[in-house]
Amino acid sequence: MTATETINPRHLREKYKEWVGKRVNVGLTTYHYICGTWKEIDGDVVVFRIGEHEMKVPIAEIATISDAPTWQAEFFK
Repeated sequence: MTATETINPRHLREKYKEWVGKRVNVGLTTYHYICGTWKEIDGDVVVFRIGEHEMKVPIAEIATISDAPTWQAEFFK
C-alpha cells in the first residue's frame, strides 16, 4: 500500500472492487477477523454480510483478504 492509498480512499476502492460479492476471510488492522460475504463498497466503508447481519468496516482497516471456503462458518472475532 502506498501513502497515496491511505489518503485517497478511491485507490482502495479500485484495489478491492474484485472482492465484491465474494465470500472472504478478512484480517483487520485492529487485530480482528471477519469471515463473510463482501457485500459492497460504500464510500470509504466496506459492508460485509455475516450470517443475517451486516457489518460496516472502514476500508483503510483492511489488512489481508483471501477467499473463504464454503464450509467455513461466518464470524467476526
